[in-house]
Amino acid sequence: MNTRILLLLLTTLMTGIGHSNAAETRYQVKAIEDGDTLVVEMNGQPERVQLLGIDAPENTDNPKLVRDVQRTGLVEKQLLEIGNAAAAHLQQLVKPGDYIRIDDGKLRRDKYGRFIVIAFGAESRSLNQAMVEDGYAVVLGRYPLPESLKDGLKAAEVTAKRENRGLWGRYPETAGAWGG
Repeated sequence: MNTRILLLLLTTLMTGIGHSNAAETRYQVKAIEDGDTLVVEMNGQPERVQLLGIDAPENTDNPKLVRDVQRTGLVEKQLLEIGNAAAAHLQQLVKPGDYIRIDDGKLRRDKYGRFIVIAFGAESRSLNQAMVEDGYAVVLGRYPLPESLKDGLKAAEVTAKRENRGLWGRYPETAGAWGG
């Protein structure tokens, strides 16, 4: 294999695991909705964006919180507490007024109308990866993800749990019941 093809292959693989590419655009953050959802300005309009491949606990009373209560056996107050902690951590990573980069060449919406994205903060760190690495989100297992993304997120989740990062250290029983 010649060097040029090898470099192209490596660049393609690296793009898939969170490095910038030509299709990325900067968007201003308007609000942090919860630990895995932001509101950004796109084309002069506020749009909700969901961080691809991750799930953070809910910080408001909504249908997913009700499902989480039923699934975990925890009370709303416990789940809202870890949800607020996750949202606060995302707000430490990126604040309203900051700009994030997302790959807008493949934008698609989920069933709730949110764009599903990999977002990058000012330091080019993937917010998706950071939330899992820091112990404030888990990997969504029910959605198909690129293998490189899924493998990186799963490894980060295992490490965060093992090292008691974030929710795993601050709220071990609640986080364990919520995120397994």
